[in-house]
Amino acid sequence: MSSFTCHVHRHTLPLLWAFLFFGVINSSTVPGKFFGEIRSPGYPKPYPNNNISVWDIRVPKGYVVKLTFMYFDLEPSESCFYDYVKIKADKRNLGRYCGRLESPTGNHPGRKEFVSKGNRMHLAFHSDFSNEENGTVIPYRGFLAYYRAVDLDECGPNYAAEIEERPRCQHFCHNYVGGYFCSCRAGYQLQSDQHSCKVECSSQLFTEAAGYLSSPEYPQPYPEDLQCNYSIRLQKGLSVILKFLDPFEIDDHQQVRCPYDQLKIQAREREIGEFCGKESPGIIETNSNEVDILFLTDESGFSRGWKIHYTSEKIRCPQPVPQDQFTIIRDLQPVYQFQDYFIVSCKTGYNLVEGHRKLLSFTAVCQADGTWHQSMPHCEIVNCGDPTPLSNGAFSYVNEPADNTYQSVITYRCNEPYYHIVTRTGGDTFTCSPEGTWVDRDGQMKIPACLPVCGKPVNPVTEVQRILGGKSAKTGNFPWQALTGIHGRGGGALLGDRWILTAAHTIFPKGAGGSNVSLEQLAEEANIFLGHEKVEMLHKMGNHPVRRIFIHPDYNPSDEYNFNGDIALLELKHPVTLGPTVLPICLPDTTNTTFYVHGHMGYVSGFGVEKNFISNHLKYVSLPAVAREECQRWLDSKKGHVPMVFSENMFCAGFLRDKRDTCQGDSGSVYTVLDAGSGRWVATGIVSWGIGCAEGYGFYTKILNYLDWIKGIAGEDRL
Repeated sequence: MSSFTCHVHRHTLPLLWAFLFFGVINSSTVPGKFFGEIRSPGYPKPYPNNNISVWDIRVPKGYVVKLTFMYFDLEPSESCFYDYVKIKADKRNLGRYCGRLESPTGNHPGRKEFVSKGNRMHLAFHSDFSNEENGTVIPYRGFLAYYRAVDLDECGPNYAAEIEERPRCQHFCHNYVGGYFCSCRAGYQLQSDQHSCKVECSSQLFTEAAGYLSSPEYPQPYPEDLQCNYSIRLQKGLSVILKFLDPFEIDDHQQVRCPYDQLKIQAREREIGEFCGKESPGIIETNSNEVDILFLTDESGFSRGWKIHYTSEKIRCPQPVPQDQFTIIRDLQPVYQFQDYFIVSCKTGYNLVEGHRKLLSFTAVCQADGTWHQSMPHCEIVNCGDPTPLSNGAFSYVNEPADNTYQSVITYRCNEPYYHIVTRTGGDTFTCSPEGTWVDRDGQMKIPACLPVCGKPVNPVTEVQRILGGKSAKTGNFPWQALTGIHGRGGGALLGDRWILTAAHTIFPKGAGGSNVSLEQLAEEANIFLGHEKVEMLHKMGNHPVRRIFIHPDYNPSDEYNFNGDIALLELKHPVTLGPTVLPICLPDTTNTTFYVHGHMGYVSGFGVEKNFISNHLKYVSLPAVAREECQRWLDSKKGHVPMVFSENMFCAGFLRDKRDTCQGDSGSVYTVLDAGSGRWVATGIVSWGIGCAEGYGFYTKILNYLDWIKGIAGEDRL
């Protein structure tokens, strides 16, 4: 029997080949690294027969897989039927590959980059039972592949369609390396699923006497599924009036009253009405200072909503009636409303009496329930007593005989020329009043004060110059300017003849934490210089020692982003000698707020930084006050970098483009304006803080808000 060799050809017997296939099956998970390599079994040596190897590549979430073959050498065949590499990702086949670069058959991957859409990729390698081709063994060496993690753009336009299992952001999507996060439009709140947004209108409170409120997105269609609660809470004695503006449109039903969306109004738990449709409720007088507006919507509808302008008016009290013929009601008004008041005086020679108790004055206030808080007194004859003596001045009787009875007149005068009399609008003449007190012509008992002449420089500035890059101030331009040395160089201004007004942060700098140094120790170490525009001359003239330092209680040195209460007073041990180069600055009138209106010009002087160097000569700049809304808008544009607080106790001034500003070393100096009515210079602000030098608006402590604090410490009769 002769022997023979049976050659089973793979191309003609695929079923038999499949039946005879056996070998090693390898499966492995490639750990979630950012890069790595995958080799065929035995690489760079020829791969074994009958092998199945599987790799499950995973990279961290938020990334996709990018795969590239650096070397690829597999037995070629039609449709890669025998030996092949198969790639899958995201439940999709990315291809089946075999062959060599020069082989006419097969499907060589070349330098193609395979990219997944998720963070996983599946790679499978198959080899059959033989690498024989025409009786010749070809040493196919397999493959070498590299993979790496690439950041996934979850916010891309095609992401949702390709990765359906991931939710999309309802409003805004923000991609970052390795992930993404969602955010919502203003007035919306991100929900617990971290993707959807919902209007936050469940507890909005309005406490101003007038204002506006509206449905979310008005006049655009309001969102679905709302539960809004708007509460108006005004002080007692006020009544809220609601005026609905056009358009008014709430989803309605023709047969059933407000079945879907409703606007309910309640006043002191009393329901005024339930509204919907397109007919506006018009004007509603609630007769209450507490009003709740509830707005409920369902999950459908495209109505535009509503808007309300609410106002308020005061309750009225009855006209006051005197009890006897001697009683006079001063400045009688035709109508008295909540918080209005009336003052009672008596005819000649009579004083106010309540029971058996004499009254210096009498005032009745209209209460929230429409009644006066005190009953009317009666009158009897009185004597005013000796007039109050005037410090740094005197008084004299105008009429004869000189006594202290009703209608006796005295005149106050001050020791001139460096002290001048400061009076209320009633002037310096006082008369014995029916109330038994000496009063001016306005009925005020406060006597005049003899104060140093303020705000009258002998050589006032008239030019518009700059601190940053401007020329030096001339002698007498700013005679109130002080140079301080406590924690570095600072500025200040003379008030009266023994007080220095400055910024609190020149004493306790921001970011220094709670200083262990006491105010008493700082007062002993403080250096105050006055009377010259040159630093070297100030030092030669000598320091003015400090007795006490007062920091405003609202100032918090540990809060670097809030300069509220940035104001301080330094009391000198000895009064300064006033003259042409040393004169105090005036404080603003409590009734005058025009100094802070938009565009009102003021001046700031200081010894601060100029062109990166500390100035040795006093500089000044002219800057306009800026409207609060503009200040806040500019500051909001900087909040991504510096979250500064802009309180009601501050104002800002300056230019956005013109390089005029204060800088380091100018802190504590005052912002001054010329009062056209009196011709005096007035300090309205204190250099407090800013974002850079000449890079935008500068922020100042609003002195008008701290007048009571200043006068309470320094004494109103000394300023």
